[in-house]
Amino acid sequence: MRLFKSGLCAWMLLFCLLPALRAADGKLPLSTYFPVAEDQGGWRTLLPESGEPTAEQKAKLRDVGGVDWDRLAEAWRHNSTAPGATGLLVIRRGHIVGEWYREGDKKKTFNIYSSSKAYISTAYGLILDDFHNAPLPGGKKLTLDTKVCNSEWIPESLPLSDSRKSEITVRHLLNMTSGLGAEPVPEKQPFETSLGHTNGSPFAKLKGDPGTVFNYSNAGVSHLVLLFQHAKHSDLFPFMKQALFDPIGMQQIEWKKIGGEGSIGPYNQGYSGVHTNPREHARFCYLALHKGQWADKRVVPESYYNFAWAPSKVKNDYGAQWWTAPGLPNAPADLVITRGKDFNNGWVVPSLDLVFVRLGDGQKFPKDFDRDLAIKVLAAIQK
Repeated sequence: MRLFKSGLCAWMLLFCLLPALRAADGKLPLSTYFPVAEDQGGWRTLLPESGEPTAEQKAKLRDVGGVDWDRLAEAWRHNSTAPGATGLLVIRRGHIVGEWYREGDKKKTFNIYSSSKAYISTAYGLILDDFHNAPLPGGKKLTLDTKVCNSEWIPESLPLSDSRKSEITVRHLLNMTSGLGAEPVPEKQPFETSLGHTNGSPFAKLKGDPGTVFNYSNAGVSHLVLLFQHAKHSDLFPFMKQALFDPIGMQQIEWKKIGGEGSIGPYNQGYSGVHTNPREHARFCYLALHKGQWADKRVVPESYYNFAWAPSKVKNDYGAQWWTAPGLPNAPADLVITRGKDFNNGWVVPSLDLVFVRLGDGQKFPKDFDRDLAIKVLAAIQK
């Protein structure tokens, strides 16, 4: 009997210590809350309808939301040093714990520029055979290591302007290691130029053999746009609306089209052009936080995120259209970023159950603006 009580006490002690042990190990479970669509009420929040929280509300923000609101407000003051309309949204443990706007409100949309790349990457997470998706139309299978500059997958690429392009795979395009350069893609004939088929195209010749060099290449993403058309017989936005946006309640979102008017297209831009607001981009990031799970529905395969957030062999801070290992002091190792022009960014930190989004239309920023913003948000987190 004494032995039984002793064992029971030991188990009770372990049970009581388990949350602390899991927190120290960085493996606390994520919140099981998922927001309804904005027209049904949207995100839950710990903030007052207007103004600064009261002392009692700040205590709840600390105890329930796990943030020091006064320190978090320093991140907003930092964001305010840049010009233009802007919004900053911080979500911890499934609660809005910080939300500020200038020259607009929560419905104001912004072009999130290259943060759009995480969207096209996720679209491939929904169709590639590597992640155990259903076969494509006609029973075809597309994998990370499928070579795509050929008549079967991107017939527009022929004739090849560089014979090495025949070796470009889906993996190379997603990891920005295709060898295509980083020069801007023009508004006129964007796809033809990306393929190297216009006079003076900087993409006619590769900058290196596929798989050996990193170039932040919008032309490479243009290849992914064309490949998606042939693989799914669909443009990106209508596919993503049905497969991802609608299931997670993303409503206020558009995707710019480029090309057409006698040239290839028009198709969704791929490397830019998603227009949305902080609350909606936060949904996309929150889905990523949960590795593709939304409530009781599997929206994106978990294995996609395991791939997309793993740096390539060529670039140690870039995965598959997601930035990784940001080099912030004391930052969690699992922090990943959707990064767009003019700091239209989304940060995802699974180990902290944290998502934060900064969008805006300003163009002049203090040195290390986004780095310091992230540092200030992370400093407000009460682990």
